[in-house]
Amino acid sequence: MNGEWQRHSPPVRLPWRPTDRVEEVAAWVLTILGVLTAVLAVTTGVRLHDEGMHRIRLETRERMQVQAVLLEPANPNAGGERTPGVRVVAVPRSIRYLAPDGAERVADIPVTGAVHPGRPVPLWVDRSGQVVGAPGHAADAVGRAAVGALGIALIGTLILGGSWAGVRAATRRVNMARWEREWMLVEPRWSGRTRS
Repeated sequence: MNGEWQRHSPPVRLPWRPTDRVEEVAAWVLTILGVLTAVLAVTTGVRLHDEGMHRIRLETRERMQVQAVLLEPANPNAGGERTPGVRVVAVPRSIRYLAPDGAERVADIPVTGAVHPGRPVPLWVDRSGQVVGAPGHAADAVGRAAVGALGIALIGTLILGGSWAGVRAATRRVNMARWEREWMLVEPRWSGRTRS
């Protein structure tokens, strides 16, 4: 009966070493920092998305598309066959357009392809009539937010993972040194080289 009880008794937990406690504390601290990193990543992503959407709404209100007229050939040599590996370069060409105030303006814009003089070219201008880029899209805000959030998450993961690896390596070195010291005391008796 006594042997039966010993066979089914729960395993005895080994005593904790100081390095076990260090690892436990480090695990808790790094877990909390990991949660904070995730919260920071999400918060940053939301903030960047909101800022991007605000900028896009402003650009959409402040910019308008007009039709400009090309005054000179855009790229007379671009009409032929395309050679693989050759990059098409945008060439600055003069265009004429009407500003929102009705004044006719001339500007140089980069144009690619073989566009002939007199052809309409879409152009974005601000309220003062200055040539500007097209307003951004919602996908731009989402992409910027995703890059920001994933960047923080990735950097945080690398730092926390590296910290955990450093803690484990340090405690492993301490444990190995302790085991070697203890083995030097036990090994002679265990191997029978000395009498106990």
